[in-house]
Amino acid sequence: MAKPDKPLLSLGARGTIADSLTFQKRGKGYIAREKPIPTDPKSEAQLAQRQIYKDAVSAWHALSPEEKEAWRGVCPGLTAYQCFMRSHLVYAPPPVLFYMGAEAIDRVSYFSPNHTLIGKDNPASVSGILTTAEIWAYSEITGCVVGIFYTTNANSLKCRASVSIGGMQPGSKKIFPGLSLAVIAGDYIGMFSTGGGIERDTQGFAGLWYIFGKYIDPGDEATYGVASGDAISLYGIGEQAA
Repeated sequence: MAKPDKPLLSLGARGTIADSLTFQKRGKGYIAREKPIPTDPKSEAQLAQRQIYKDAVSAWHALSPEEKEAWRGVCPGLTAYQCFMRSHLVYAPPPVLFYMGAEAIDRVSYFSPNHTLIGKDNPASVSGILTTAEIWAYSEITGCVVGIFYTTNANSLKCRASVSIGGMQPGSKKIFPGLSLAVIAGDYIGMFSTGGGIERDTQGFAGLWYIFGKYIDPGDEATYGVASGDAISLYGIGEQAA
């Protein structure tokens, strides 16, 4: 903790008291004010850069003594450690995210199982990889599969990729990270389940394609019925392709 370098009640007090009150010279006089506390917004860019630094430090410590010594003299005027760190601290911008489907929330109705359902809301705006699915179940869902679809002719759609995520309990949003489904700009997100129901609204949305049966294996193609204005609580988050 800094201390005033002159008596507190003098005309020349400087420093900080109790880490809360700061005395500073301003122009020809002195002021006392609350010590400013730096903010840490923890933006995506900041967090990404901090992770790069942590990874670089870990990589340095993992080197053998011979490998560390090999960096000596590579960067004139820098130590071996400084040279290594400079070469590894390359900024990596955070991924650009895209979103698919309607928000996973509690809705007024539900859609029964054993249907392949594809939401019209929020088709993918860019190409990339779907990494996360969010679902709000009306009742206990079993045998759930999430898939990516694209139109082939009017209300005919084909499955591009899919993954089984199993089951889930109702009553709240469930998040399924760690997915890796290829997405092309304009694709839609869909699902199938063998049991339970998914939360559903019947008006105010872009609509829903539906068909009885399982048509969610890659390459499956079918002609769907349309529920105009409907939406289901199936939401996807992905990262744009580099």
